[in-house]
Amino acid sequence: ISGGAFAQEFSLDGFKTCAQADNGNNYCKVSAAANWQKVTPEFFNRFKTAEAEAAAGGASGTLKEVQDVADFLDDLSQFMRDNPPSKNIVEIAKAAGATKSAVDMQNIVEARNGRRRIETMFKDDAAFAAYMKKLSGERQQIIDRKVADATIEANKNVYFIDRYIVANLLSPAVADLSKSKEQLTKASKEKTINALSRANNDFTAIVRAKRLDNEYQSAMSAWTEANTPRGTEDPNSKPALAKRLGITDRSQFLIDGDNDDILVLYNAGAGRIVKSLRGDLVFKNKSVPVCFAQDRRADGFRDLERLAIAHVQNQNIAETQISQTACPMAGIDGFDVIFFQRSGLMSQSADYVTSLVANVESGKFTQLSMIAGKDVLQALKGETLSATKIEANVLGGQKSGFGLIFTNPTQAKICVSVSSDAAAHQVAIMQRASKIFNVSTNDVVFKAQALDDSFADYQGKKCNAIYSNAEGMAELIRALKRERLDYFVAPVWFEDADIAKIKSEQQAQVAAMVAKEEAQRKAINEQNTIMKQRELDEASKRENIEKKLQSTNSAFARAAQDRLSSVVDDFLKDNTTRRGVGVTGTAVTMFPAFAENLTQIVRDRWELESANYEVEDFGDVEWNARKLEAVIVKTTLLLKNPTLGRRDEVCFMLGMIVDREFSMMREPISITCKSSASALSRWRIGSKFQSRWKAP
Repeated sequence: ISGGAFAQEFSLDGFKTCAQADNGNNYCKVSAAANWQKVTPEFFNRFKTAEAEAAAGGASGTLKEVQDVADFLDDLSQFMRDNPPSKNIVEIAKAAGATKSAVDMQNIVEARNGRRRIETMFKDDAAFAAYMKKLSGERQQIIDRKVADATIEANKNVYFIDRYIVANLLSPAVADLSKSKEQLTKASKEKTINALSRANNDFTAIVRAKRLDNEYQSAMSAWTEANTPRGTEDPNSKPALAKRLGITDRSQFLIDGDNDDILVLYNAGAGRIVKSLRGDLVFKNKSVPVCFAQDRRADGFRDLERLAIAHVQNQNIAETQISQTACPMAGIDGFDVIFFQRSGLMSQSADYVTSLVANVESGKFTQLSMIAGKDVLQALKGETLSATKIEANVLGGQKSGFGLIFTNPTQAKICVSVSSDAAAHQVAIMQRASKIFNVSTNDVVFKAQALDDSFADYQGKKCNAIYSNAEGMAELIRALKRERLDYFVAPVWFEDADIAKIKSEQQAQVAAMVAKEEAQRKAINEQNTIMKQRELDEASKRENIEKKLQSTNSAFARAAQDRLSSVVDDFLKDNTTRRGVGVTGTAVTMFPAFAENLTQIVRDRWELESANYEVEDFGDVEWNARKLEAVIVKTTLLLKNPTLGRRDEVCFMLGMIVDREFSMMREPISITCKSSASALSRWRIGSKFQSRWKAP
């Protein structure tokens, strides 16, 4: 209920929800309160496909426009970092914060208006206009490239269909392929990436279902032969390749050399990496964003990635932030380091490689170092296990035993999460530590604890590695992927027999590890006791400060709360009377998200039992060079639904600036309690809020 106003709005031919009944029939309805209507399987499949595209950000209409505004805010943020404005900073920040809130709530009207307000503030800024035009052009190039690639794929598929039908006129697959050709032809005329992708994906599904893979590969060989230009110069020669990509002596290293070489480029144009007097590179930021200019899904990529990161972290980089996707050429300035294996880069599209070449030719990026292909192969050959295969087997449930997940190899703070024999496992790790970490074994630190605690410490950088059994590793990897956190699987693995052998043959080492672990445990317990007492003292201090603040300001805060709650009470009364139809008033204007949410709830036959208001924060703000009061009120509504036989709560944070001089309520904000922290923080910062209710 409480999240209804914030879900991405999606509909197709008027229908907003579709589901399949137990009897196999398909039904859709236009709203939550409407009756189900039976639909054809074709429409049901089309609805589900479009719904999935909308969830992935690929839908058109309202959802696309909201995404456009979100992209605009990201571009604005980057522009202001590179070109700090000399005036209107506060107004820009407030407008950007309000617009971001509208985007988060999928409120297209407010998002659109917010963008217009911001654009008005920059209407005389030629640099801003040029910057936005440049980004728009780059984005359009990416879209055009995707459409062009998808169109070529569609043409190939049509070529196959025509070739197959001529040779197999009576085949049962001809009917499906004919329909697919119509879809592909129509999509090629529309020239939209969604239509082309859908048509190509549907065609691929038919080929797989009809088991036509061999026929398709044969047709593609014929297509390539027919479409390869004939000339005197070999199109695959290096001179021809250099000419196509725009390569000169400055960027020749990109294509010259062993295909197995790993190249490392650094961002020389951003100013975040500079050279010292001695010629050494100095990374000005503690955290360095890096990306790989090749397909991360390629076989064995994770092993290459681990080698590359270990290599660059020897350049005295404290921490790397690894992009989970291939380097985006449109936003390449945001990265400090680029990796790629020559063969991996050359497997990308020609436009992609050309863009990277242009960045090297312009001097934005230049070579930092290189790992020779023979060294890459030797390093991988020297490993008895492949980290890529270990990860695949663990996720597939095909492996038993124990392994290690880690991030920065220049540290070795290891959380050990095993149910027994922790000391023996630690001895096993020490024997292989040199294969994983670039530190002395004397600097390896172990911490034995539960898997959940280890995952929390990994996120908090209290440990940079986690050792667990196969089931725990599978759970960890899924969580790391979900949270988009950097990780590597170490190329080591221990079976139960390995641990048993260590326990029997290396008892002295195990005993020493137990003693060391016990000493560490005692030291940690002592430190935890001290920290807990400090926390209690600090909490007591804050409580006393807040009691004094709230005692002094309770009358003012209550007056502001009553002013806000009276507006909400009027809305609730009117909304209940009209049953969510034609409700207007101050609350609808001030708190549109809250009003829309409650209106839909009433329409869905929920009834208001009680409303509770509590001051969440109260203080002073600056508004047009005037000092005014502001209040944030936690508004909790108890609702019941007799039809469903249940009760639910709806919780919103409602805030406003109180302008007593002009009897106005300004800069309102309404956000669900569950998602309020970041939006309220922006609202406070934009308003220069100083609390008279909570301790700083």
